Amino acid sequence: MSLTINILISTIGERIKRVPDVIMPQREGVSYIVSHQTDGSHHISKSLTTRPDVTLSTIAGRGLCANRNNAIEHATADICIIADDDCRYDDQFLENIKDAYSKYPEADIICFTAQDYNSRPLHRYPAEDMPYLQAVARGYYPTSIQTTFRLQSIEGRTAFNINFGLGSDMLCAGEEEVFMADALRAGLNIMYVNKPIVRSDPDTTGTHFLTDKQLQITKGATFRHCYGYANAVWRSVREAGWWFVHRGANPFPILCRMLKGIRLNY
Repeated sequence: MSLTINILISTIGERIKRVPDVIMPQREGVSYIVSHQTDGSHHISKSLTTRPDVTLSTIAGRGLCANRNNAIEHATADICIIADDDCRYDDQFLENIKDAYSKYPEADIICFTAQDYNSRPLHRYPAEDMPYLQAVARGYYPTSIQTTFRLQSIEGRTAFNINFGLGSDMLCAGEEEVFMADALRAGLNIMYVNKPIVRSDPDTTGTHFLTDKQLQITKGATFRHCYGYANAVWRSVREAGWWFVHRGANPFPILCRMLKGIRLNY
C-alpha cells in the first residue's frame, strides 16, 4: 500500500496569498494542511477553499512553532512534510520521500536536502545517506523544510518547542535543532538522505547571524537546550572564534550574547 503524504504549510497574515503557489495539481495520496495565523481579516483564495485535498486551519497569535504544531494536530497521513509558504514541490520530490521511507522502514524522521529556485543545492551536503548524527558531524544542518516524519512516530512523543523560532516571545530561531534534539531524547530514529525534496529561498534566518544580536542570543540558548550547559559554553567559544577567523568579526560581543542565551530561563 502506497504511503500517504501531508504537506504541512505554515503561513501568517497576508502571506496566505502565497500558498496557492506551493500547492501542486491534485495527486492521489497527497494532501495539504494549511495552518494560517490570522485575526480573521485576511482573504483566502477560492483556489484553496475549493480544493478537496486542502485542509485549512486558522490559529490566533504569532509564533512559527505554535503554527507548525497546529498543522501537525490536523495531519492524518502516513508521512508529513514541513513546509513554508515560499516552498515549491514537484512529483520527483515526493517520490524521493516515498523511496526513502521504503528504503529505511525503521526511520521515524528523515531529513533531506533542499534546492534554490534554480534547482541548485542550497548548501553543500554529505554525499551519502547516513544516520542523522553522523551527518551533523559532517556539517549537515537541517532546516525545517528539509524535515519529514512518520506521523504515528511523533504523536505524543515530541513537538516543536514554542520558546524557539520566528515570532516567539523569547528566541527567534533554533526550532529545527531543538526539534531534532527532543526527538532523539524521545528515542526516535532519524536518518539523513541525500535527495532533494523542496525548492526555496536561500535567504534563511541563519544567514543573518553576524548582524542580528537576538540571533546570537538564541544560538546560545539553542546550544544549551541541545547539549547542556558545559558543552554549550564550549560550542559558543568555538562559534565566536569561527566568526573572528573567517569573517574578521570581534568575537567577544558575539560570545557575550551567546553566553546570555545560555543563562536564559524559558
